[in-house]
Amino acid sequence: MTGATVTASDGVTLAVHSYGAIERERPTILAVHGYPDNHRVWDGVAEKLSRRYNFVAYDVRGSGESASPANRSGYALPQLVSDIGAVIDSLNVGEVHLLGHDWGSVQCWAAVTDDAVSSKIASFTSISGPHLNYAGRFLRSPRTPRAVAEVARQVLASSYIWFFLCPGAPEAAIRSRLALKVFDAVERIGSSSTRSRRRAGYRSIDDYLNGLNLYRANMPAPVLAPTAQLPHTRVPVQVLAARQDYFVTPALQRFTGSIPARSRVVPIEGGHWVVSSRPDVVARLTGEWVDQVVEGRPVPDRSAADAGRGDVRGKLALVTGAGAGIGRATAVELARQGARTVVVVDRDLAGANETADAVRAAGAEAAVYQVDVSDEAAMNSLAAQVHNKHGVVDILVNNAGIGMAGRFLETTSAHWDTVIGVNVRGVINGSRAFGAQMVERGQGGTIINVASAAAFLPSKSMVAYGTTKAAVLALSEAMRADFADDGITVTAVCPGFVNTNIAMSTIYAGMTAEQQERARQQADAAYRRRNYTPEATAKAIVKAVRTGPAVMPISPESRIGYALSHISPGLVRLFARFDLRRTAATASTVEPGAAGHRATT
Repeated sequence: MTGATVTASDGVTLAVHSYGAIERERPTILAVHGYPDNHRVWDGVAEKLSRRYNFVAYDVRGSGESASPANRSGYALPQLVSDIGAVIDSLNVGEVHLLGHDWGSVQCWAAVTDDAVSSKIASFTSISGPHLNYAGRFLRSPRTPRAVAEVARQVLASSYIWFFLCPGAPEAAIRSRLALKVFDAVERIGSSSTRSRRRAGYRSIDDYLNGLNLYRANMPAPVLAPTAQLPHTRVPVQVLAARQDYFVTPALQRFTGSIPARSRVVPIEGGHWVVSSRPDVVARLTGEWVDQVVEGRPVPDRSAADAGRGDVRGKLALVTGAGAGIGRATAVELARQGARTVVVVDRDLAGANETADAVRAAGAEAAVYQVDVSDEAAMNSLAAQVHNKHGVVDILVNNAGIGMAGRFLETTSAHWDTVIGVNVRGVINGSRAFGAQMVERGQGGTIINVASAAAFLPSKSMVAYGTTKAAVLALSEAMRADFADDGITVTAVCPGFVNTNIAMSTIYAGMTAEQQERARQQADAAYRRRNYTPEATAKAIVKAVRTGPAVMPISPESRIGYALSHISPGLVRLFARFDLRRTAATASTVEPGAAGHRATT
C-alpha cells in the first residue's frame, strides 16, 4: 500500500492510500469509509479488487491519518463532497467508481447528486448509508400498514443518533471505553457466518471522537425537513442492502436506491459492517457493477435476489430424484410459480428428460443432469457444472430417495449401505455441494430436504428406512441452525402416503423375489386407493419454500403422526411394535412415509 496526501479546499490535509500501483488503463475504485472507521475497513475488499482494478481509499477528515478541521462546520456535507472531488482530481485517472459505506455512502450520495462532482464519477456502490434528503422523504412515505411498520422500525433503529447529538455524553462513553464495547458487540450482528472475518482493531479514540462531528454538522435537519425537490443523478447506482442491518434498514436502502434510473438493489446477507465481515461478497458485486458500467460485461441476473427470500419468481431451482413422482411434480410446480430455470437431476435419464419437457411447457427453462446422488464426487462435479452454466442455485430440493422395508435382523449390511447411501448421504452430498455455493455468494437461499412421516413414526417393519428419514430430519434441524446466519433456510418436509411408483421399487428385506413382488403390488394398490397426489405434495413443498418452516408434515396422516409424536410418544412406540406386513391388507402399508419419494437417484 502506498500513501499520499491531498490538501482539501479549506486547507485540511487528507491521507490517501492506494492498494498497489495505479495503472491508468484499469478502472479506478475510490472507497469512502464511515463512522467510526478509517480507510483500513476496506482492507479485505481491497485484497480482492486490487488484483483487477486500481483501488484507492482515503481517511475522511478527522479520522485515521487525515487532519481535523478547526471547527465543526468543516464536517458539513458540502465540504465532504469537495473532499471527494479533490481526491478524484489527485488520482489523475479520469472518472472513478465510488464505493461507500455508512457515512462514506452518505457523502457519496451527496457527491453523485452534485453537478460539480458527479461528472467525475462513473458509478457508485452504496452500502448502509442513505441520501439524507431521501431518508427524510422515506419517513414520510408510508401509505400501508406494512410501510408504517418499516418506517417505525427505522425510527427505532436511528434512535442512537439523538444520543450522538447530546453534548458531552457520547464523549464520556467513548473515553470510558463503554461505547467501544457496544460497537464491538454491534459488529458481531450478522457476522457469525463461517465465511465471516474478524479483524484486528484499527480504530483510534480520535476516530470515535472526531467522527461525532459528522452527525452534529449534518443532522437532523435534512431528515426532519427534506427538500421539496429531491436531487437526482445520472450516475448508475448499485445498493447492497444487508438484510441484518438494524441501523440502516433494507426498506430505507431500497427507497434510496430508487434515485437513478439505471440502478439495482441487491439484498445480501450480513449486518451493518458487512464490508469487513464479508468483504468477498462486497468485492464480487462491486466488481460486477464496475464491469457492467465500464466494459459492458454481462452481470448475473439479480432478479432472483430482488424477488425476496421466499419468492420463487426468477429463481434458479434444482431438484434431485426429479425423473418421476414427487420430484417431477415439484420441478413442474416450481416452473409454474415463476422459477427462471429448473435443473432436473435423476439417475433415470429418460425420466429426467420427460420432466424437463414438462418444466418447459410450464414456462421455465430446464436443464437435465444424470447423477447418482450417493456419489460425492459426482455431486461435487454436478455443482461445479451447474454453477458454471447457470449460476448459484437459489432453491435446492433434496428429494431423491429409495424405499426399504424389513425387520432389523432381516436387513443386511448391504441393505443398510444402499439405503444410507441414497437417503442420507445423498442429502448430505447435495447440501454440502450447493450449500457451500450459497454461503460463498452471501445472498441466502433455500434448502428443502424431503424426509418422511417415518422420521417420527417408527416401525419395526421398516427399521432402516425410518432410521434414514429420522436422520434427514435431525440433519435438517441442525443445518437450519448452522446456516441461519447466512440467510439460508432449511426445511424438512415429511410426506405420508403419496401415490407414486415408490411401492413398485421398494426393497423388502427378508423376502423372496416372489414375496417381494406380491408385497409391491399390494402396496401400490393401497397407494392408488389413498390417491394423495404428487402434485398436492409439490404444492406443499413450494409453500415450504415461501414460508420456510423448520418441519412441514404433508398429508393428513403425516400431520396427525407428527402431532402424536409430541403429544403421546408412548402411543407411537406402541404402534411401532406392530408388524405391518403380516397380512395382505397391511402389507400394502409397509411404508407410511416412503411414498413421498421417487425410488431413484
